[in-house]
Amino acid sequence: MLEERLQVALEIAQRAGEYALHNQKRITSVDEKKRDTDLVTNVDREVQALITQELKSRFPEDTVWGEESDHPLKDFSSTWVIDPIDGTANFMHGIPFFSVSIAYFEHGSPVIGVIFAPHFKESFYACRGKGAFLNGEPITVSSVENLNRAIFGTGLPHSEDAWKRIESLYASLLPRCQAIRSLGSAALGVAYVACGRMEGYFQADLSFYDIAAGICIAQEAGALIFDLAGNPWSTESHSLLVLSKNLSEESRSFIAKHLASR
Repeated sequence: MLEERLQVALEIAQRAGEYALHNQKRITSVDEKKRDTDLVTNVDREVQALITQELKSRFPEDTVWGEESDHPLKDFSSTWVIDPIDGTANFMHGIPFFSVSIAYFEHGSPVIGVIFAPHFKESFYACRGKGAFLNGEPITVSSVENLNRAIFGTGLPHSEDAWKRIESLYASLLPRCQAIRSLGSAALGVAYVACGRMEGYFQADLSFYDIAAGICIAQEAGALIFDLAGNPWSTESHSLLVLSKNLSEESRSFIAKHLASR
């Protein structure tokens, strides 16, 4: 049943992504959510409705929940979690780094992950125990071992408290790694670690739906996944650290040292 769900999720994510891309210049409403920089457009809501309708028609027994749902999600069993447009700010400004993210949870963990980047026609996906793939080809994390060859992705925090918790990591890591990049889509950042384009991704102040699909994909590709306190990631986490398993122990120890007080 998981493989059937994966194929359906792939088809729906691609259809939803093409819809978003086609309607990128048809934004008719923009609303604020938790803060005035956290926005949702009519297209976000339309994409979520499209995905929800398709999933419910194929799997009526499953729960379907999305970022734009008007109620919190408490049950993570036989549940689809949707981020209709991850990278809404990019989407609004015509920047191509945004994606559709669909995850399927069993017993509190994502066991299916699909991320579709419509501008690049790239589908990242995984099913628990079956490996990770990009457009049908197997993917795995980077073979880079040393920090001076490593690129890290990140999401820059908006809140002053989150910035204070993480700014020392930026200051310590940037002089020692090859580069730090902020794509504006956490889902794509995690997917890029999974396929070896980056060696790590870290972010404070984010929610489970942003990276649920990416977690499954990265795990299947061989990534190590924690929160910024060094604990295993869970749906209760509000931060993320994804590392290639091939980074040297010295490199991982350096990062852990500078996260110890987070």
